[in-house]
Amino acid sequence: MSPLDFAAVESVKPALGRLKDRVALVTGVARPRGVGAAIARLFAREGAAVCVTDMVPEVRARAAEIEAAGGRALAIEADLTKWPAVEKMTAGIIASLGRIDILVNVAGKSVPPRPAFSDMSLEYFDMVMDRNLRTAVHCCKAVLPEMLGRNYGKIVNIGSTTGVVGVYRHCAAYAASKGALTAFGKALALEVGVHNINVNTIMPSDIDTGDAPWKPGDPARDLGLYAAHLAPAIPRPVRSEEVAELALFLAGDESRAVTGASYLIDAGVTLVEGMVSGPQ
Repeated sequence: MSPLDFAAVESVKPALGRLKDRVALVTGVARPRGVGAAIARLFAREGAAVCVTDMVPEVRARAAEIEAAGGRALAIEADLTKWPAVEKMTAGIIASLGRIDILVNVAGKSVPPRPAFSDMSLEYFDMVMDRNLRTAVHCCKAVLPEMLGRNYGKIVNIGSTTGVVGVYRHCAAYAASKGALTAFGKALALEVGVHNINVNTIMPSDIDTGDAPWKPGDPARDLGLYAAHLAPAIPRPVRSEEVAELALFLAGDESRAVTGASYLIDAGVTLVEGMVSGPQ
């Protein structure tokens, strides 16, 4: 088994029941090799009932996969940029499963084409902020009353290294949305910590989701993203399953004293001097 054979590792790793009897809501789960799907699968294997949501019908396939593996899953197709849809989704989960113990905000993306800020329309900027920030804000706003009522909750936001450093050119809107998400998580953690609710942020680098082979220096990587991966401290890409393992820690009881934290998981990409490159 090679060091990067994550599928084989996951198939033999024993479940420890770290989320037994918990109810988790994971957003952005449609992509089969994406971070959301990896988190949902791991949480289910560790005993949680997992509610998976996305704005496209493929999310139902992810729920079916979890159930086929012996887990419990509920699929909800919803546009999380719309507050009424989030209210309806949350009410449905609580009606079906009684509560929401864990929220993982994965939904969001860098929306191509990525224009330079000087050429960017305000409509494009708003769209990126809606997908990467407003979705998380909506979900936090919706689940918090129930968490506050029980004096318990775990919230994990998936940010990005782009919210800390520029990483690549033409990312002003995306960087703003992810930077704001990290700051939002810290402020919310301070506000709700007295209620035994933990709020933390994971900041991955560009992730190899298995959609295409990752090759250092691949010229197909657009806008200089590939250049950031030429010489990371750990010379390989981050995988969705590795982000899921960190999310599991933050969603479990082992992290009960951890809140307001921001975790880089980037193979050391942000350590590389001069990494912010790309086409001139």
